[in-house]
Amino acid sequence: MDDRAAGAGTHSGQAMKKYIFAAFACVCVLYAHAQERSVSITIDDVPNVHLYAADGHSSRLLKKLDSLNLPVAIFINEGHLKQNPAFEQNKKLLESWVTKPYVTVGNHSYSHSNYGEIGFEAFSEDVLKGEELTRKIAEKAGKKLDYFRFPFNGMGKDSAEQAQMRVFLREHQYISTPFTVESEDWLFTQLYEKALKEGKLEEAKAIGNRYVDLSLKLFDHFEGVALKVAGKPIKQIYLCHDNRLNTDYLPVLVQKLKEKQYRLISLGEAMADPAYKLPVHYHGNWGFSWVYRWVKDAGERRSLMQQEPSDKEAQQAYEALTKSKK
Repeated sequence: MDDRAAGAGTHSGQAMKKYIFAAFACVCVLYAHAQERSVSITIDDVPNVHLYAADGHSSRLLKKLDSLNLPVAIFINEGHLKQNPAFEQNKKLLESWVTKPYVTVGNHSYSHSNYGEIGFEAFSEDVLKGEELTRKIAEKAGKKLDYFRFPFNGMGKDSAEQAQMRVFLREHQYISTPFTVESEDWLFTQLYEKALKEGKLEEAKAIGNRYVDLSLKLFDHFEGVALKVAGKPIKQIYLCHDNRLNTDYLPVLVQKLKEKQYRLISLGEAMADPAYKLPVHYHGNWGFSWVYRWVKDAGERRSLMQQEPSDKEAQQAYEALTKSKK
């Protein structure tokens, strides 16, 4: 073999080693990212007093959470307690949620009004009205009421209105709570409940499974977007609601997330992620994911949002259901 052939062989070997090393490093990074997956489950519009009454004054969702052995955060609308005549029983339901050791407690306002629509004075009153009973129950249970989540995740119609409410929440020792993943469970539950009411059990099962499937696709989507925006995996915050669908299918979704190597964490641990200190570049009242709000360029934000997985069939069915009720 001449010197040129030997040199070529050496360079080829070195190139192959570099390729193998790079491929191995890439696999290690992907594996590390998979291992770092974590999510906090947060539940809005607690307590669902209509479901509680329908199930014989028992919260089946709360019972299932008891057996799942994972931390959850709940966001309470105290106005729900007065949605039917059974106020004292509804109050006991609220107490049973708040006093669970695995539950972090949050305020979701009294009446679930949209801040951008009713303005600062009315909304700030609604925030304070929404803590009156919850704070007493929480303190009696040795807990703090640290978190607030905006109804509809609408933080105000413009930057000035948002800044004004940030000051108000800080003055009242509230942490404004974001979310990263949400899968329209409020839409799916109406389709699910309709199918159950009509005795279409297979259709109801299919709707529940589609909710879980869409949720998993959305987790994959937001993991990818977060990696682009934050430069690393983030601790996700999942937003869902106290409804019939999650009573039956939140445990299924949780199991699927565990199979994807997600670690289920508290809201406090999730909020400790530096990503939640990233600047928010969106100052409108639409309630979409914070992962999008961290994107500075509006065009890029729209492009990422257009790539988001959706279930068109479910959306069309929901629109038809809504029209039929009018």
